[in-house]
Amino acid sequence: MSSQRQIRFSELIRSLISECLLLEDFYDLEFKTTSITVSYVRMSKDLRLANVYVMPLGGENKIKTIEELNEKKYIFQKFLSKARLNAKF
Repeated sequence: MSSQRQIRFSELIRSLISECLLLEDFYDLEFKTTSITVSYVRMSKDLRLANVYVMPLGGENKIKTIEELNEKKYIFQKFLSKARLNAKF
């Protein structure tokens, strides 16, 4: 069972990931045309790790899209580090 703090933090991370998908440049035109839904974020108990669950809208090319997101995860990490979250880690 997730604590209230984990739930609150996961919703904050989810909104920041969605904002990152809209604002950041991924240098891939095929990737830009795909609508991606961030469905859920699961935080660890110490709030250090986050599992982000995403799905392309309609489920088209989901394996390719998830692989591309995993390759470009540094963009998300950079965006979250600039967000100035009020957390220890």
